[in-house]
Amino acid sequence: MDTVVWIVIAVVVVLLLIALAFALMRQRKARRRVQAGEIRQAASLRVNDVQRDEAIAEEAAARARRAKADADAKAAEAKRLSTEAQNRHGVAATSREELQSEFEHADKIDPDVPKNQKVNQNHGRHESPQNPRNDNPQNTWNDSGQNLRNQNPQDPGRQTPENTQNR
Repeated sequence: MDTVVWIVIAVVVVLLLIALAFALMRQRKARRRVQAGEIRQAASLRVNDVQRDEAIAEEAAARARRAKADADAKAAEAKRLSTEAQNRHGVAATSREELQSEFEHADKIDPDVPKNQKVNQNHGRHESPQNPRNDNPQNTWNDSGQNLRNQNPQDPGRQTPENTQNR
C-alpha cells in the first residue's frame, strides 16, 4: 500500500500543480486584460490630441501649397514683366536709332548745317569742330549745342527748347 499511497499523492500533487498553473494563467490573462484596457483608455484620451495635431498639420500643408502657388504666380509674373521689359528696351532702342537717323537725314538736307560738323551722339545735333557756338549771328546756341534760331518768332521752322524736346 505504500506504493499506491505514493502514487495517489503524486497524482494529487500533479493535479494541484496543473490547477495552480491554470489559476496563474487565468490571473495573468486578467492582469493583461486590465493592462490592455488601461492602455486603450489612455490612447483614447490622446485621440483628440492626435486629431488636433493632424488638423494643424493639414492646415500648415494647405498654407504651404498656397504660398507655393503664390510664389509660382509671382515668378511667372516676374518672368512676364522681364520679357516685356526686354521687348520694350528693344523697341526703344529701335526707336532711338530711327530718331537718330531722322536727325542725321534732316542735318544732311538742311542748307544751314555746315558739312564739316560732327554729330553729337547725345542729342543728334551737330557741333562745329572749330567753334561749337558758331559765329553766325542769325543762330543762337544753347548749352547742349543745339541751334535755336532766333530771327523770327513766327517762323514755323524755328527751333525752341519746347519743340526740340518733342522730336
